[in-house]
Amino acid sequence: MVLSTQRKNIARMNEIARVLIKYGFNVLVSRLGLSYNILLRNKDIHDDMSEDTNVRIRMVLQELGTTFIKLGQTLSTYPNLIGFDLADELSKLQEDNSVTDYELIKTTIEEELGKPVDEIFEEFSKEPIASASIGQVHTAFLNNKLVAVKVQHYGIEEKVKSDLKIMHALADRIHKNVSALTPYNIPGLIDVFQRDMHKELDYTFEAMNMLHLGSLLKDDEVYVPEVYSDYTTKRVLIMEYLEGVSLNKVIAAPDDEYDKEKIATVGVDSFIKQILVHGFFHADPHPGNIFVLDDDRLAFVDFGMVGHLNDDLKGDIAKLFVFLSQRDARLISKQLFYMGIVKDDSNLKEVEYEIIDIMDRYYGMEFNDLTAIMRGIMEDGLLKKYEIVIPRDIMMLVRALSMVNDVGKQLCPDFNTTDIIRPYALRMVGQNFKPGRLAAMTTETYVDIENMARKLPTSLNNIFEVFENGNVKLSLDYDDFQMLVGLVSRIVNEIVLAIIIAALLVGSSLIMNTQSTISFYGYPILGFIGFSFSAVLGIILVILILMRGNYL
Repeated sequence: MVLSTQRKNIARMNEIARVLIKYGFNVLVSRLGLSYNILLRNKDIHDDMSEDTNVRIRMVLQELGTTFIKLGQTLSTYPNLIGFDLADELSKLQEDNSVTDYELIKTTIEEELGKPVDEIFEEFSKEPIASASIGQVHTAFLNNKLVAVKVQHYGIEEKVKSDLKIMHALADRIHKNVSALTPYNIPGLIDVFQRDMHKELDYTFEAMNMLHLGSLLKDDEVYVPEVYSDYTTKRVLIMEYLEGVSLNKVIAAPDDEYDKEKIATVGVDSFIKQILVHGFFHADPHPGNIFVLDDDRLAFVDFGMVGHLNDDLKGDIAKLFVFLSQRDARLISKQLFYMGIVKDDSNLKEVEYEIIDIMDRYYGMEFNDLTAIMRGIMEDGLLKKYEIVIPRDIMMLVRALSMVNDVGKQLCPDFNTTDIIRPYALRMVGQNFKPGRLAAMTTETYVDIENMARKLPTSLNNIFEVFENGNVKLSLDYDDFQMLVGLVSRIVNEIVLAIIIAALLVGSSLIMNTQSTISFYGYPILGFIGFSFSAVLGIILVILILMRGNYL
């Protein structure tokens, strides 16, 4: 068995080397130690070696099949690593549409569900209606309802796992032998890709994504197919069959056949809502994954790739949108620093000037065109120059947002996404000042201060032990010592006062969200008094701190 696996891996390595040589990457084959004296016939060599390198890289991945296609699609979400031109090219990779014979599909279903196919379904179509890299889709009748049955290709998991082992080996060789790529930690990137692939090979993750997004969008004009959870396993996913057409066909159809402007408006509105309101979004919204139903509603399909944004990141993205709309380079650069994208605040002024140049270059760019800013940052080499790091979540967001914007333009050339994004962004920024949000922020601050205060005695005791053990020699006269004791005492008092203020703010914020018969300007009187008292104490604390720091 081990020898058989080794033979397969060697054969696969040879195949990879052969494909790389075919498309003109002989030097890379040599650097990776993959040269196995492979001889190719002239007809096996790619016709046009003068073709763009990015195009030939896409062709290599396409020809190597499922795992490498998926790797290319994943890399397309890292334009900060591979560059926007290559990312754009890799986003064109097409799923491997190989079809598995019905008998093998039947075997998979029966192994997963534990019953013969004809006992599970009243009727099952042997011919698939769609096929992709990981699986294919058949129609069937389950409990007298038409359903779509998504089944993994037989043996695909073993093939992917084998390719992942080879990718890890190649990544290690690249890390050691290609010094220009060492800083990018290619082995770490393959680790992330492996985790993504394990999720794609488990349909229960996709089912959970569908259920979650379906619950979030239940009151919207878009639709998520119903999932039959009792019949869904790692390799089989059964969902409601949708009567509709792919958005690709709608885009190509005559303008009078569909209300394309409405479709674009509903689709973009839903996507922006997923980002800024729910923080959970479909991360691969290309036209093939969007359907138009008979009642002109939109439906999302294929939830293998989703993005997550926490509340802080949603707020940060909303602010960035607002500052972009105002073309305020200073606030944009500051926001990039607060988000951790720009690491060194001493570079903010230089980054601001660079962003001004980028915005001038893209004069008239749309409100949501984060891609233009990111592309400019990439093309000007600012990543290394200013230690700029773009998190993957944000790059996935930018990529998906760019897709949605392109789809909107394809449906309606005059479509303006600005009108949809601005209200959501402004509303999101405004929510930071609502009592509920303030209460959450205050609670978090209170917890941090409380933990710090709890640790303070231990920390002070450790400091005094250092002095007692003679590890630090410090000469103090009586007056200096008294001054040190007084300083520590004032600091502790100010921390205690800060805890009291935080507790008052938390309690007052909670009261503000309750109904009360006694109110003042529409707010519960106790909450109003609590806020007022905490404000007075806060002013006193600020004055004490300023006086201690000799600012007054």
